Amino acid sequence: MFAFLSTSLLCICLLQGLGTNAHKQTALLRAQIAADAAALAAVNGGEAAARNLADRNGATILTIRRVGTNADVVEVTVEVDGMPARAFATGT
Repeated sequence: MFAFLSTSLLCICLLQGLGTNAHKQTALLRAQIAADAAALAAVNGGEAAARNLADRNGATILTIRRVGTNADVVEVTVEVDGMPARAFATGT
């Protein structure tokens, strides 16, 4: 009986750990998709468009900045459920 209970407890702990990891991976993927979309929106529609698109994807924009020699590249950092992601986009 003890072997059954200990095996059941071990399985429950493993499944709970896998569920937590899956949640983090999903949040990281959502954050990267939102960062990519927001960076492209910032290139074409400006900061307001980037913030709107990030909000619609459940992300919070942490930073938006223009980089490069002619400031032609946009870098956007977002966060979804505590998981950050960064994306770059250019209009050329």
